[in-house]
Amino acid sequence: MGTGVQCAVFDLDDTLYPSECGMWMEIKARIERYMVERLAVSEADAPLQRRRYFHEYGTSLAGLRCDYPDIDTDEYLAYVHDVPYERYLFRDEVLSRNLSALQMAKSVFTNADRAHALRVLSALGVERHFDVIVDVYATKFISKPKAGAFDALFESLQSEPWECVLIDDQMRNVEMAHSLGMVTVLVRAGDGDGGVADYCVPDVVHACNTLQQLVGP
Repeated sequence: MGTGVQCAVFDLDDTLYPSECGMWMEIKARIERYMVERLAVSEADAPLQRRRYFHEYGTSLAGLRCDYPDIDTDEYLAYVHDVPYERYLFRDEVLSRNLSALQMAKSVFTNADRAHALRVLSALGVERHFDVIVDVYATKFISKPKAGAFDALFESLQSEPWECVLIDDQMRNVEMAHSLGMVTVLVRAGDGDGGVADYCVPDVVHACNTLQQLVGP
């Protein structure tokens, strides 16, 4: 396994940085606030509606685009990502060194937008390591774990699934990637079940070490 793997595909949020930092919790709160302030969803219903969208559509935005066809996507993305990145994210020299040592093409594959991805990468000090960012615009608003999002990924990378390894914290994304023939690394703290993932690691630095084993010295 791993023979021919050339492209490391990293999820962004809660993968390149630890989920316990709290940033994604603030983004979730801003999603709910947007629904209340812009779409007149009640404060009681907003959390329930957001969770339903996540489970049924992959992201809140995908669900909102279905239920509110006139939603201003650009405004929504700017609103929900208007958070103090510097409060949650810091330069990660250990991650940067591990990415630098990894002799593979490296890309980011996110259900968010490129602007958010660039701010995260910049805050972590690792933006120079990534050649391609495949965001929600590149997938034409098809979200992971849908197969169409992965089709856009392979087209952007000009690679076949078996040439790529996905590093992601969401089991459903890993399951889809596995079904398409990608090598998969699930990032999950603790001793959780890795499911169909080829590898299960506690954090992204361990993921880099695993990828190094795939490509060899």
